[in-house]
Amino acid sequence: MGYTRFFFFFLTLLPIFASIEEKELVVSLPTRHYLTSVYLSPLSTHSSEFPLSYLESLQQVLKDDLNRNGSCFVETSLENADYTVQIELIEKELLLSITSKRNGHKKTLPLKPLSGTLSSDRRSIHQFSDGITEIITGVNGVASTRILYAVQFPEQTSEGIVWKSEIWESDYDGCNTRQVTQEKSYCITPVFFPAEGEFTKNKFLYVNYKLGQPRIYLGSFDRTKGEPFVSLRGNQLLPAISKKCDMIAFISDASGRADLFVQPFSRHHGLMGKPIQAFSYPRSVQASPTFRPDGKKIAFVSDKDGTPRIYLIDTPSPGKNSRPHPLCITKKYSQNTCPNWSPDGTKLAYSAMIDGSRQIVVYDFLTQEEIPITTGKSHKENPSWAPDSLHIIYNTVDPSSSELFLINLKQKEPLQITSGSGKKHYPAWEPN
Repeated sequence: MGYTRFFFFFLTLLPIFASIEEKELVVSLPTRHYLTSVYLSPLSTHSSEFPLSYLESLQQVLKDDLNRNGSCFVETSLENADYTVQIELIEKELLLSITSKRNGHKKTLPLKPLSGTLSSDRRSIHQFSDGITEIITGVNGVASTRILYAVQFPEQTSEGIVWKSEIWESDYDGCNTRQVTQEKSYCITPVFFPAEGEFTKNKFLYVNYKLGQPRIYLGSFDRTKGEPFVSLRGNQLLPAISKKCDMIAFISDASGRADLFVQPFSRHHGLMGKPIQAFSYPRSVQASPTFRPDGKKIAFVSDKDGTPRIYLIDTPSPGKNSRPHPLCITKKYSQNTCPNWSPDGTKLAYSAMIDGSRQIVVYDFLTQEEIPITTGKSHKENPSWAPDSLHIIYNTVDPSSSELFLINLKQKEPLQITSGSGKKHYPAWEPN
């Protein structure tokens, strides 16, 4: 099979389809959850030097956060609201309190100083939003988290147009964008380290074609260039990191075909020992590993039975030689790719072909159902879960554009969070 088929399969993860302009639609998962209503009182100011228009912009950020958190919606009537949020600006500090209509309990959040710079003050509002979400639901919100993704763009050279790709970051809502890498090559599939340690602090992994073939690189948010990370020969693609940060899974053709490998790892010391071949199958290609949160199983894509499906295997242990027995879990739809395990371990999001278009599907481990959560003609790929196991970010794929969209499983409308030049793809959500 070798190199040619390996890249043919990899390119199927980057399809270019006919451009069709159509509004994205989402079908919500069956739910009995009740969305809590929140009333935002008019902003109260005391000796503030900030323009009213600036303060109204910040209040709009809070309103948007609450409407998108999957648990609340902003109510226009005080009488109908379950909670009331009061915001006061005292000189340069914001004070926020939330009162329950049911029992009258009032909670005041810590003061947040304002700088007058929208980028930093937006993040303060996101923290307020997450605090409100935690008070109402008992679970911290995701508004303060970040997104990593790749931006692909054409570059004119003496040999013609060459496609380049760099890693970017943004807030969860697509604002505060920043280019992270400046490799001047083709960089894709970034992934956060789930746990901070002496080695992993402020670091991330990505795939870089800088040396001609794809290799896994170690990147830093403090530097614009990374360094090769895994020493295994051959092409390296699609890294995934276990929640405990003790294993890294990836795809490599070091043995002649695209196989699944696992690399022992320490968040304090880095790579530990040699990579382990976790799964290989004659005349087949493996792709897109993702760890179960407890690290005991890996979901991945294989075409060993014909069409690409998602399989589960036990995570191999160093020094133990055992023949894995993969279990196929996706049977309803064809061309299954790019699985991503939810942080709570109960669901798996992936992309599948449905009625001629690629859609985001959620496999529920509790019911063993495969539930599409998107519809429409535009193709959708590369889902990534938020830490709350409720929100998903994904990218569309069209010849003219590729943008990032945000949805949650309780509400129907997706939110486009990127726009402008460049094709955005391979989003990864920062863990809490």
